[in-house]
Amino acid sequence: MSSVLACGSSGGSPPASNTGGTGAMAGDTSNGGAGASAAGAGMTNGASGAGATSGADPAGGRGGSPAGGMGGRAGGTNGGSGSGAVVPSPRTACMAPARYRNLFTEVLGQSASDVEAKMTGLAEQLFHGSAQDQPIYFELSSNPSQAYIEDIANDDVRSEGQSYGMFIAVELNMQTEFDKLWNYAKACMQQSSGVFAWQMNVDSCSPISTGQAPDGDEYFAEALMLAHKRWGDGGAIDYGAEALKAMAAVAKQDFNSNPAVVKFSAGSRFSDPSYVLPLFYAEWACFDSANATLWNDAAAYARTFFPKVIDTTTGLAPYQANYDGSAYSAGNTFNADSWRVPLNVMSDYVVNGAGTWQAGYAATNAAFWTSQGLDTYGGMYSLSGTSTDRYHGAGLTGVNAMLAFGLSAADGTPFLQAAWDQATPTGQYRYYDGMLYMLSMLYLSGTFDLFY
Repeated sequence: MSSVLACGSSGGSPPASNTGGTGAMAGDTSNGGAGASAAGAGMTNGASGAGATSGADPAGGRGGSPAGGMGGRAGGTNGGSGSGAVVPSPRTACMAPARYRNLFTEVLGQSASDVEAKMTGLAEQLFHGSAQDQPIYFELSSNPSQAYIEDIANDDVRSEGQSYGMFIAVELNMQTEFDKLWNYAKACMQQSSGVFAWQMNVDSCSPISTGQAPDGDEYFAEALMLAHKRWGDGGAIDYGAEALKAMAAVAKQDFNSNPAVVKFSAGSRFSDPSYVLPLFYAEWACFDSANATLWNDAAAYARTFFPKVIDTTTGLAPYQANYDGSAYSAGNTFNADSWRVPLNVMSDYVVNGAGTWQAGYAATNAAFWTSQGLDTYGGMYSLSGTSTDRYHGAGLTGVNAMLAFGLSAADGTPFLQAAWDQATPTGQYRYYDGMLYMLSMLYLSGTFDLFY
C-alpha cells in the first residue's frame, strides 16, 4: 500500500499516510468536473508515428554481463529513431527475452557509461547517502544483520517499501543489502500464514499493523525468485524455497480465484489496479508449479482487466476497481497508488510483448500528461482529468516515462528527458518518490533482468 496523496490546495500536497492494512485507505473520493481531455490518439489507436519497428531483433541488446554488478548493460541502439514506435514481439513463455531495451541510449543518445553512472548514483544515495536527507535504507540498531526501508514522511516501515528495496537490490547485484532487508522481513514482518505485516515501527521489530498489503507480498515473492535465479541457493538463505513459500501465501491469502485477480486487502471484495502485475505472474507460472494455473490465469486476466479500468479519454487508472473491472465507487479516482499502473502495464508489454492495446493506452495517457504540462502536472485527478492536488512527484515522473515503451521516439523523448533530468529525491518525501523513480529507471535503463 502506498502513501496516498491528501486532498489539498494548489502548490502540491505531499504524500500522506493511509489508514490501515486491512481497510480502505484515506484519500480523495470526489469525481470533480469534466476536466481536460487527452488530445490525440484514443485507447484503440496505435502509438503515433509513421510506422512500427519490430522489437525482436536482439542486435540492440545490452553491452555486458549482468553478473558484472549494477551496470554494463546499456546497449540497445536500434529502433526508436523516429520511424514509429518499436513494437515488441511476443516472448515465448519461460524463455529469456530477446533483449532488454535501454531507452536512454536508444532514444536520448546517452552513453552506456553515463547510464551506468546514473543508476549507480541513484542506488548509492537512496541506500547509503551521506547527508541526513538522503537515505531510506537503514540497519536495525539492535541487529546490524537486518535492515529496513523507511517511509520518512510517515515514520514507519512498510512491506511495500521493504519488498521494493529487495527488488532493486537484486537487480543491481547488491546481495549484502538484499540479505539484510530479507533478514528483517522474515524475522519481523512475515506472519505464520506466509504474508507480511504491512506496517512496522521504525528501527524496531514490532508491527503497527499485522494486516497484509498484497502489493508488498507480491514484490517479496518476485524479489526472492529473482535472487534464486541470480545468486543461487548455496548461501545462508535458500531464496528459492522462500520464494515458493511467499508465492503460496499470495495465492492463498491475497488472490481472488474467479476471476484471478489480486485483492485490495485480505477481507476486501475489490482490487487495486496498481497491485496487478502480469509480468510477475507470467514468471511465477514458470517457477511455482503448484500454482501455475492460477498465475497463468492471473497474467491473462490482467491484460483484459487494465483496458476495462483505465479511462479511455485520459488513460488514468483508478485507485480501486471491482474484480470484473467495473468502477468501485469509493476508490474511483487517480491517486498515488494509481501512479504505479504505467509501470505494471508497460513492463509487461515491453518484456512479454503481450497484447497490442498498450500502445494506444500509452498514446492516450501521454497526451493527457502533455496537456497538463510535463513540468507542472499534479498527482491526483478525477478519472476525467480534473486536478485535485498539484503535488508533482519524482515517482510519477519516473513511471510516466515508462509510456515511452509504447511511443515513437519523438513522442517519448520529452518523458524520457524528464526522467533523465530528475534528481534523486531527497527530503521528507524521498521514500515513495524515490522507490517508484528507481523501479522505473531499472526498466528504462535496460538494467532490469529476469536472469535466465
